[in-house]
Amino acid sequence: KKKLGFRMLMDVIPLEASLVRGSHGCRPSEKADWPILISKSNNLNSNTLLDSTEVYGVLRSHVLGT
Repeated sequence: KKKLGFRMLMDVIPLEASLVRGSHGCRPSEKADWPILISKSNNLNSNTLLDSTEVYGVLRSHVLGT
């Protein structure tokens, strides 16, 4: 380990999904804690709920100006 430059053991993330703990990707239970997306787009209003996969498209359209 020392020859490789490691000073301590690495804390690796397991590949088995059941061993990963926490709230990765979960939306908070309180609506006040939900993430927001600020946009100049006329297609979105304050009541629009986006899936996490839709956010990419909105950001991409703003960057590319389409």
